[in-house]
Amino acid sequence: MKKSYLILFLGGALVAVGMILSYTGASMISNQVTFKETIINGTIPATVEKVLDPAINSKGVFVLRIENSDSANIVATIYDPSGGQVFSKKIDSIKMEEYFDINSKGRYTLEVSNGGEQVQVLFGLSQMPDRFVVLLNTLGQYMILSGFVGAAIAIIYAIKIRQKSS
Repeated sequence: MKKSYLILFLGGALVAVGMILSYTGASMISNQVTFKETIINGTIPATVEKVLDPAINSKGVFVLRIENSDSANIVATIYDPSGGQVFSKKIDSIKMEEYFDINSKGRYTLEVSNGGEQVQVLFGLSQMPDRFVVLLNTLGQYMILSGFVGAAIAIIYAIKIRQKSS
């Protein structure tokens, strides 16, 4: 019976440590994102700016979510520090994530414009997170999973021991 408690304790510890690691990794990733929530129409585009550096990571990412829209005509465009267009795409789904290349260090601008009806959008711009941060988040998730598997094994083991002693 003591063995099942030990396995249950270790499983719980794995879940707790995994949750801490996963939370830390997710926080580090989300703190790097510059985002904006606004309502756009056909007159003035919405923008968000972020300083990006290819020495950290040569890939950038932008995310976009459109709220309650059936006939919006939204285009997302990214400009590099010199004002040149790096990426442009017509948005055809309510949420998306796209990647682009970071060629030089400086302030990149994500511009979201709408040629249709008024619509609420949430969009953000960031650099791809460091591999260590992604690894930290993934390790935390695996630890949570391992802890739950260990807890399930401990419960099954405790039930079998009880049935044998009865």
